[in-house]
Amino acid sequence: MDTLNESDVHIWCRCTSSLDDQAVKTSEQYLSIDEQARRDRLRLEADRRDFTFAHDLLRRTLSNFADLPPGDWRFSVNDYGKPSIDSNEPRLRALSFNLSHTRGCVACAIALNGPLGVDVERIEQSQHLQGIADQYFSEEEAAWLSACSNALRSVRIIELWTLKEAYLKAIGVGLFGSPADISFRFDEHAQIEFMGPPANDPHEWHFALFEPFHDVRLGIAICGVARPRLFLSQYEGDERTLPPIRGSAKMIF
Repeated sequence: MDTLNESDVHIWCRCTSSLDDQAVKTSEQYLSIDEQARRDRLRLEADRRDFTFAHDLLRRTLSNFADLPPGDWRFSVNDYGKPSIDSNEPRLRALSFNLSHTRGCVACAIALNGPLGVDVERIEQSQHLQGIADQYFSEEEAAWLSACSNALRSVRIIELWTLKEAYLKAIGVGLFGSPADISFRFDEHAQIEFMGPPANDPHEWHFALFEPFHDVRLGIAICGVARPRLFLSQYEGDERTLPPIRGSAKMIF
């Protein structure tokens, strides 16, 4: 069992596009009846595959840090659908986690106590998001994007969206919150500048962006950890820690 320190944030990701049916069957053994039902309601096979691998990855990762088999974890959700650990044991409830999946890639993050959110997106999805950027992006972000070249704008849109989702998931509201109320920008030192609602002190939040796979961005948001240490690893076969491509000024790498 691995040790999880107060300042550690462990992020695991897995590429799923090349995994076969046998790998799906192996991964689905730990899913609860409710998770299997939710998975089966998804229309596309690729979405069912990624849902299975995401929840399997979460359960396996949690079991790395607690003496509980992957199939024994129980979860509850808040009014906005954010899951948390359902247990009477304080040591288990102290684990913060979040998971995300996009077509062909799944990810989860684990930390102690602090609010935590993770989101993973493909660059190719930017074509879909460009049409709604005016609705979900702040005026500052829109002005910044307008100065980018077309190719760079596609990347920046996904990076901004990934950070927004990670933050909204961390505070427990997901897309029930307003993405336009928060704003991000990258400075010339590859650091992330964050502006949020007055009730949320920007200095309490830390962010990072990773490229775990080609044309994929993974964003992480965590609050309340003064000197977070981030460890992003690829699951299965290549368990190496990857450096972030961008991080907040407060973060220590």
